[in-house]
Amino acid sequence: MPRVCASIGRVCWLSVVGSLVLLGQGRQTSPPSSPLAPEVRHYPPELLVTVGIGWGFQSGTFRGSCSQDFTNGRSQSWLVGLSYSLPLTATWLWGASPLFLLTKVQASYREREQLTFARPEDTISVPVETRNRAELTLPMLVLWSYLRWRPTPWLVFSVGPAVGIPLGSRFHHEKEPIQHSVVLSTGEIFTLPETGPLRVETGRLPPRLAWSGLAHVGGDIVIARSWWLSFGLYFWVPLSAMLQPPATLRLFHSSLTLSLGKSW
Repeated sequence: MPRVCASIGRVCWLSVVGSLVLLGQGRQTSPPSSPLAPEVRHYPPELLVTVGIGWGFQSGTFRGSCSQDFTNGRSQSWLVGLSYSLPLTATWLWGASPLFLLTKVQASYREREQLTFARPEDTISVPVETRNRAELTLPMLVLWSYLRWRPTPWLVFSVGPAVGIPLGSRFHHEKEPIQHSVVLSTGEIFTLPETGPLRVETGRLPPRLAWSGLAHVGGDIVIARSWWLSFGLYFWVPLSAMLQPPATLRLFHSSLTLSLGKSW
C-alpha cells in the first residue's frame, strides 16, 4: 500500500509540473536571431499588479507610556502594488516595485496590579491579575529593487533590498481583569464587577524607515498571449527596527500573493 501511494504521488507531481510547463509555453519570448541559431529565451519587459495577505511574528519589543514591554506578538498584513522588470540576460531581469503595505501587530502580557473598585459603602483597592493587549497599526510605502531569475517560463525567483517609508502609526492599549473574585485580608470574598476591557492608551508610536531583505518565489499560468497569472510567496527579513528607540520592533513575515502580468 505505501508503494501504491508513493506511485500515485509521483504521478500527480509529474502531472502538475507537466501542466505548468505546457501552460508556460504560451508566454511571449523573443525568437532566435536566425533559424540556425540555438533557441535561447529572452524574456521581454514585464508589468505586474500584485495583491497579497500575510502573517508573521514579532522580534524585539515596543511599548506605550507604560513601563512594561510588549513581546512575542503576531502580525497580519495586506499589500497591493506594481512591479516592472527589464531583461538583463536570457533568464535574468531586474526591476523595481512600489508596494503599499498595511501591517497590524497584536501582542499581550499578564501582570498583577492594584485596581480600585467602588462599593456602596466605600471604595476598595485589591491586587488583581489583568491581561494587557496592544494593537499597533503601521501603514507604509515599500520601495523594492530586485533581480529576477526565470529558469523556466513558469517559475520565477526574485530577491533584493526593500525600504519601508512610514505613513503614520496607530497604537491602542487596553486591559481587563482575568479574575472573577479575590479574597480580602479579612477573609471576605469580593466579586469583581463586570467591567470589560479598560482603555489604557490610544495614540501613536513614532515610526522610522524600515529596511528589509525581500525574496519572492512564484509560479505562472498563461491565460492569454502575453498575459498570465502568478501565484507567489513573499518572504520579508527585517534588517532594522520599525519604530524609534527605545523600541526594537522587527517583523519576520511572509505573504501569499496573486499577480496579473503583462509583457510586450
